[in-house]
Amino acid sequence: MNFAGRNFNPAWWSILLTIAGMALFVALGLWQLERAAFKDSVKLKYEQRLAQDYHRLERGDDLADVQYRKLKFMGRYETSRQFLLDNQVHQGKAGYQVITPLLLADSDHILLVNRGWAAWGDSRVNLPQVLPPQTQVEVAGIAFIPEAPALALGEVELSGNWPQLIPYLDIQALQSQYSPQVLPMVLWLAPELPGAYIRDWDPIWLPPEKSRAYAVQWFLFAVVALVMFVILNLRKTE
Repeated sequence: MNFAGRNFNPAWWSILLTIAGMALFVALGLWQLERAAFKDSVKLKYEQRLAQDYHRLERGDDLADVQYRKLKFMGRYETSRQFLLDNQVHQGKAGYQVITPLLLADSDHILLVNRGWAAWGDSRVNLPQVLPPQTQVEVAGIAFIPEAPALALGEVELSGNWPQLIPYLDIQALQSQYSPQVLPMVLWLAPELPGAYIRDWDPIWLPPEKSRAYAVQWFLFAVVALVMFVILNLRKTE
């Protein structure tokens, strides 16, 4: 094929390689757009439920619908068996979140309460001292149902030493440490309640705008691949 005095006759392997590369870049861009749409829906649901009032969880309530709802509980903290959730980042600093079980006063269940974030000290060899909360308390916060991470950094291996460091929240694994049943959710402790840890809750790890920006980048890579394919295969006609 001649075009503006140049011959365009690409090899078959370069055609296949370009098609495969462009298909991959477009697929990654579409995936990022899907992630952005999912984050938009999560953000909208979170903001809508954040505007509602606190209420108490009653027996028979559907736990599948408590995600991001503002709840109140009465109970007693079990301060002798607490967890430190590792690999938590706040404003660019590495740290952990303190998970304290709450023995509910009006039932025989345990609620895991996330009391907030704290930075690691100079060393990770010795686990930090966890500040004890009040024993008999009324807690309020945002309900969160944890899911298994897409890329798990190790397994939740429990020992007899407390507090225990865990890589992610696996309520079924943590259940082995308690005889009462653990509710299948975590309560993000309300920022307005007294406490020694930072509570800046956000269900979105990266904002939707980031995913859209990544999508644009992947689509640009597809365009660049096409342009490079054309340029590299255009040769002057002898």
